[in-house]
Amino acid sequence: MRTSSPRHTAQTRDQVLVAHAANQIARTSLSQDDFAQALSRELHLAIPERASKKDVPDFNSPELTSNAGEFVKATGRWLKRVQRWLSGDQEMPSWLEESWVNALEPEYRDNCVNELASRYGLTGARHMTDDQCANKSFGALIRAFGDVINTGSEVFDDQVMCEQDLPLLPKFAEQCRQVEAKAGELGRKAEQLIAAAGRPTLKSIA
Repeated sequence: MRTSSPRHTAQTRDQVLVAHAANQIARTSLSQDDFAQALSRELHLAIPERASKKDVPDFNSPELTSNAGEFVKATGRWLKRVQRWLSGDQEMPSWLEESWVNALEPEYRDNCVNELASRYGLTGARHMTDDQCANKSFGALIRAFGDVINTGSEVFDDQVMCEQDLPLLPKFAEQCRQVEAKAGELGRKAEQLIAAAGRPTLKSIA
Protein backbone atom coordinates (compact mmCIF):
# COMPACT_ATOMS: atom_id res chain seq x y z
CA MET A 1 0.00 0.00 0.00
CA ARG A 2 1.38 3.43 -0.96
CA THR A 3 1.15 5.88 1.89
CA SER A 4 3.47 8.76 1.05
CA SER A 5 0.92 10.86 -0.85
CA PRO A 6 -2.68 9.97 0.00
CA ARG A 7 -4.17 12.79 -2.09
CA HIS A 8 -2.77 11.22 -5.28
CA THR A 9 -3.61 7.58 -4.57
CA ALA A 10 -7.05 7.92 -3.00
CA GLN A 11 -10.01 7.81 -5.34
CA THR A 12 -12.99 6.70 -3.27
CA ARG A 13 -14.06 7.99 0.14
CA ASP A 14 -12.89 4.73 1.72
CA GLN A 15 -9.48 5.10 0.11
CA VAL A 16 -9.13 8.63 1.46
CA LEU A 17 -9.87 7.42 4.99
CA VAL A 18 -7.53 4.45 4.71
CA ALA A 19 -4.73 6.47 3.09
CA HIS A 20 -4.58 9.04 5.89
CA ALA A 21 -4.62 6.36 8.59
CA ALA A 22 -1.89 4.41 6.79
CA ASN A 23 0.12 7.60 6.33
CA GLN A 24 -0.10 8.33 10.07
CA ILE A 25 1.00 4.79 10.94
CA ALA A 26 3.91 4.96 8.49
CA ARG A 27 5.14 8.39 9.56
CA THR A 28 4.66 8.39 13.35
CA SER A 29 5.49 6.18 16.29
CA LEU A 30 1.85 5.13 16.52
CA SER A 31 1.22 1.55 15.41
CA GLN A 32 -1.79 -0.17 13.86
CA ASP A 33 -2.69 -1.32 17.35
CA ASP A 34 -2.59 2.28 18.64
CA PHE A 35 -4.94 3.35 15.87
CA ALA A 36 -7.24 0.38 16.52
CA GLN A 37 -7.45 1.30 20.21
CA ALA A 38 -8.19 4.94 19.35
CA LEU A 39 -10.88 3.87 16.86
CA SER A 40 -12.57 1.65 19.43
CA ARG A 41 -12.57 4.48 21.95
CA GLU A 42 -14.05 6.96 19.45
CA LEU A 43 -16.79 4.52 18.44
CA HIS A 44 -17.86 3.96 22.03
CA LEU A 45 -17.86 7.73 22.64
CA ALA A 46 -19.85 8.57 19.50
CA ILE A 47 -22.18 5.60 18.97
CA PRO A 48 -21.98 3.32 22.04
CA GLU A 49 -25.09 1.28 21.23
CA ARG A 50 -24.08 0.66 17.62
CA ALA A 51 -20.52 -0.12 18.69
CA SER A 52 -21.76 -2.76 21.14
CA LYS A 53 -24.08 -4.30 18.54
CA LYS A 54 -21.21 -4.47 16.07
CA ASP A 55 -18.97 -6.25 18.62
CA VAL A 56 -16.53 -3.35 18.94
CA PRO A 57 -14.66 -4.05 22.20
CA ASP A 58 -14.73 -1.34 24.88
CA PHE A 59 -11.22 -1.48 26.31
CA ASN A 60 -12.23 0.75 29.22
CA SER A 61 -15.03 -1.56 30.33
CA PRO A 62 -14.67 -3.41 33.66
CA GLU A 63 -15.21 -6.71 31.82
CA LEU A 64 -11.94 -6.23 29.96
CA THR A 65 -9.85 -4.13 32.34
CA SER A 66 -10.34 -6.70 35.11
CA ASN A 67 -9.46 -9.70 32.94
CA ALA A 68 -6.05 -9.60 31.27
CA GLY A 69 -6.70 -12.72 29.22
CA GLU A 70 -9.93 -11.42 27.74
CA PHE A 71 -8.33 -8.02 27.18
CA VAL A 72 -5.55 -9.58 25.09
CA LYS A 73 -8.01 -11.71 23.10
CA ALA A 74 -10.27 -8.74 22.40
CA THR A 75 -7.27 -6.65 21.35
CA GLY A 76 -6.15 -9.31 18.88
CA ARG A 77 -9.60 -9.80 17.37
CA TRP A 78 -10.23 -6.07 16.99
CA LEU A 79 -6.78 -5.43 15.50
CA LYS A 80 -7.44 -8.06 12.82
CA ARG A 81 -10.71 -6.35 11.88
CA VAL A 82 -9.02 -2.96 11.64
CA GLN A 83 -6.18 -4.45 9.58
CA ARG A 84 -8.70 -5.80 7.07
CA TRP A 85 -10.14 -2.30 6.65
CA LEU A 86 -6.66 -0.79 6.37
CA SER A 87 -5.60 -3.30 3.72
CA GLY A 88 -8.82 -2.94 1.74
CA ASP A 89 -9.60 -6.63 2.13
CA GLN A 90 -12.92 -5.67 3.69
CA GLU A 91 -15.15 -2.73 2.75
CA MET A 92 -15.38 -0.07 5.42
CA PRO A 93 -18.95 0.31 6.81
CA SER A 94 -20.43 3.80 6.76
CA TRP A 95 -21.08 3.86 10.53
CA LEU A 96 -17.31 3.69 11.06
CA GLU A 97 -16.31 6.75 9.06
CA GLU A 98 -16.76 9.66 11.50
CA SER A 99 -15.03 7.83 14.35
CA TRP A 100 -12.28 6.73 11.96
CA VAL A 101 -11.49 10.38 11.22
CA ASN A 102 -11.64 11.33 14.91
CA ALA A 103 -9.25 8.49 15.77
CA LEU A 104 -6.52 10.14 13.68
CA GLU A 105 -3.96 12.43 15.28
CA PRO A 106 -4.80 16.17 14.84
CA GLU A 107 -2.53 16.82 11.84
CA TYR A 108 -3.73 13.78 9.93
CA ARG A 109 -7.34 14.33 11.02
CA ASP A 110 -7.34 17.87 9.63
CA ASN A 111 -5.75 16.77 6.36
CA CYS A 112 -8.28 13.96 6.01
CA VAL A 113 -11.26 16.24 6.71
CA ASN A 114 -9.98 18.81 4.22
CA GLU A 115 -9.45 16.22 1.50
CA LEU A 116 -12.89 14.73 2.04
CA ALA A 117 -14.45 18.19 1.94
CA SER A 118 -12.52 19.24 -1.17
CA ARG A 119 -14.10 16.35 -3.08
CA TYR A 120 -17.34 18.33 -2.92
CA GLY A 121 -15.77 21.75 -3.51
CA LEU A 122 -15.92 22.58 0.20
CA THR A 123 -13.40 23.29 2.94
CA GLY A 124 -13.01 21.28 6.11
CA ALA A 125 -12.37 24.35 8.23
CA ARG A 126 -15.33 25.89 10.02
CA HIS A 127 -15.86 28.46 12.74
CA MET A 128 -16.90 27.04 16.08
CA THR A 129 -18.60 28.84 18.92
CA ASP A 130 -17.02 28.92 22.37
CA ASP A 131 -19.43 26.20 23.48
CA GLN A 132 -18.42 23.98 20.57
CA CYS A 133 -14.73 24.60 21.28
CA ALA A 134 -15.20 23.67 24.93
CA ASN A 135 -17.13 20.55 23.96
CA LYS A 136 -14.41 19.58 21.49
CA SER A 137 -11.73 20.18 24.14
CA PHE A 138 -13.61 17.99 26.61
CA GLY A 139 -13.83 15.23 24.02
CA ALA A 140 -10.09 15.60 23.40
CA LEU A 141 -9.48 15.38 27.15
CA ILE A 142 -11.44 12.14 27.33
CA ARG A 143 -9.41 10.74 24.43
CA ALA A 144 -6.18 11.84 26.11
CA PHE A 145 -7.23 10.13 29.34
CA GLY A 146 -7.94 6.98 27.36
CA ASP A 147 -4.45 7.09 25.83
CA VAL A 148 -2.86 7.51 29.27
CA ILE A 149 -4.91 4.64 30.68
CA ASN A 150 -3.99 2.31 27.81
CA THR A 151 -0.27 3.04 27.94
CA GLY A 152 -0.22 3.36 31.74
CA SER A 153 -1.75 -0.09 32.12
CA GLU A 154 1.31 -1.47 30.32
CA VAL A 155 3.76 0.67 32.28
CA PHE A 156 2.25 -0.25 35.64
CA ASP A 157 1.40 -3.88 34.93
CA ASP A 158 4.03 -4.78 37.58
CA GLN A 159 2.88 -1.96 39.92
CA VAL A 160 6.02 0.15 39.38
CA MET A 161 7.60 2.47 36.82
CA CYS A 162 11.17 1.36 36.18
CA GLU A 163 13.91 1.04 33.57
CA GLN A 164 12.12 -1.90 31.98
CA ASP A 165 9.39 0.55 30.96
CA LEU A 166 11.76 2.85 29.04
CA PRO A 167 10.42 1.85 25.57
CA LEU A 168 6.94 3.01 26.65
CA LEU A 169 7.88 6.08 28.67
CA PRO A 170 8.33 8.64 25.83
CA LYS A 171 4.80 7.95 24.60
CA PHE A 172 3.46 7.84 28.17
CA ALA A 173 5.09 11.18 29.02
CA GLU A 174 3.72 12.82 25.86
CA GLN A 175 0.22 11.50 26.60
CA CYS A 176 0.39 12.83 30.16
CA ARG A 177 1.35 16.24 28.76
CA GLN A 178 -1.65 16.08 26.45
CA VAL A 179 -3.94 15.48 29.43
CA GLU A 180 -2.29 18.36 31.26
CA ALA A 181 -2.72 20.68 28.27
CA LYS A 182 -6.37 19.79 27.62
CA ALA A 183 -7.27 20.01 31.31
CA GLY A 184 -5.57 23.41 31.55
CA GLU A 185 -7.44 24.63 28.48
CA LEU A 186 -10.79 23.67 30.00
CA GLY A 187 -9.81 25.12 33.37
CA ARG A 188 -9.00 28.48 31.78
CA LYS A 189 -12.31 28.43 29.93
CA ALA A 190 -14.17 27.79 33.20
CA GLU A 191 -12.29 30.62 34.92
CA GLN A 192 -13.13 33.01 32.07
CA LEU A 193 -16.84 32.24 32.44
CA ILE A 194 -16.63 32.66 36.22
CA ALA A 195 -14.87 36.01 35.80
CA ALA A 196 -17.41 37.15 33.20
CA ALA A 197 -20.19 36.37 35.65
CA GLY A 198 -18.49 38.52 38.31
CA ARG A 199 -17.83 35.63 40.63
CA PRO A 200 -14.50 34.96 42.39
CA THR A 201 -12.35 32.17 41.00
CA LEU A 202 -10.84 29.44 43.13
CA LYS A 203 -7.49 31.24 43.00
CA SER A 204 -8.89 34.49 44.39
CA ILE A 205 -10.82 32.61 47.08
CA ALA A 206 -7.59 30.96 48.16
